[in-house]
Amino acid sequence: MSIMVSVEFSLQAGKQKEFLDVLGNILPDTRAYDGCIKVETYAEDNGSSIILIEEWETKEHQQAYFQWRVDTGMVNAIGPYVSAPPEIKYYEIRSE
Repeated sequence: MSIMVSVEFSLQAGKQKEFLDVLGNILPDTRAYDGCIKVETYAEDNGSSIILIEEWETKEHQQAYFQWRVDTGMVNAIGPYVSAPPEIKYYEIRSE
């Protein structure tokens, strides 16, 4: 059973467009990562945050992906755009 993951990035003032550009460059690799089913990007209209809604085959797939992002320096590279660490939540997809 797949899982849904939300990743919320709180942004520094005036950094939303630049951060969206960064995401545009890195999300193709995310979508191609083993276990990723889909990723959608939502930008808050006041510019203060971005939320990624992701669907993964398993929680372990997403956690391996996130560790890869840490290991390759991407988490540190987003520092100039964010005002806090990303908030990650995992959801079981239910059909009832």
